[in-house]
Amino acid sequence: MNQGTYRRQDIPRYLIIPAAGLGTRMRTLSPDLPKELLSVGGKPAIQYAIEEGMAAGIENIVIIISNQKEIIRQFFQDKHIAKKLYPLASEGIEKINRTCALTFLYQNKPSGESDAIGYAKDIAGNHVVAVMYPDNIYMPAGGALVTLLPVYRKYRTDVIALNEVSEDIRHTIGNAGMVDISAKEDDVYEITRFLPKSDGPFRLRHKGELRACGIYISSPFIFDYIERARGMVKEGEFTDIYVRSLVLKEKGLLGCRLPGTVFDIGNPQGYRKCLAHVSPSL
Repeated sequence: MNQGTYRRQDIPRYLIIPAAGLGTRMRTLSPDLPKELLSVGGKPAIQYAIEEGMAAGIENIVIIISNQKEIIRQFFQDKHIAKKLYPLASEGIEKINRTCALTFLYQNKPSGESDAIGYAKDIAGNHVVAVMYPDNIYMPAGGALVTLLPVYRKYRTDVIALNEVSEDIRHTIGNAGMVDISAKEDDVYEITRFLPKSDGPFRLRHKGELRACGIYISSPFIFDYIERARGMVKEGEFTDIYVRSLVLKEKGLLGCRLPGTVFDIGNPQGYRKCLAHVSPSL
């Protein structure tokens, strides 16, 4: 369905990008730059997330960073830094700044992605929002949120991107996002359970298993659920499984299968796999 046929209230007004995490797994590859600024096809990884939002018609981008990741804000707001780091991507950065309103918020401490997303409540709390984790890079680029939009519009239910985990790629993906699902219609599923995250690579339970990604569209109530879910966290980081499980229990959640591939560049193996896909000759 062409985006122009959507009613304004059906389209996310804000894209939220949680980018305040420590990124400890990637420090061996990039001790000086945060993983969000790692090069993927000649431009920084976080640029893919922003351009996904732009492809879906979103002009308000909220990026949550930490004081230690101030370079991300500087990259977008200082053209000299952008040109120095990524001279070939500077035109794309200029287009982002012309097209979008970028807001940077600061997470006080690394408490998890759901805590980071909650910082956007005062700005985006009355609108439908999209969320993209910047270490989830979808190929072909620009098609992830566009694929989710008609599903959200049809069912008015939060929808999460699902991606098939093949044997070839499973070792490059962390063991998170495992879900039980029930088919609803072509490429649309009802999520029935979120399984807890564990260490190591993704453990395939069956061929063609679909994994929930850090890409989704949500109604404004997501911020209320974030606040309510805080009490479920006994120790460790406030990850998305707490919020997703609560929403699933009370409102239900849909999953939509993406036809391409979501690369997890939050770990060295996933980053290298993504690079090989983008630049197979390297």
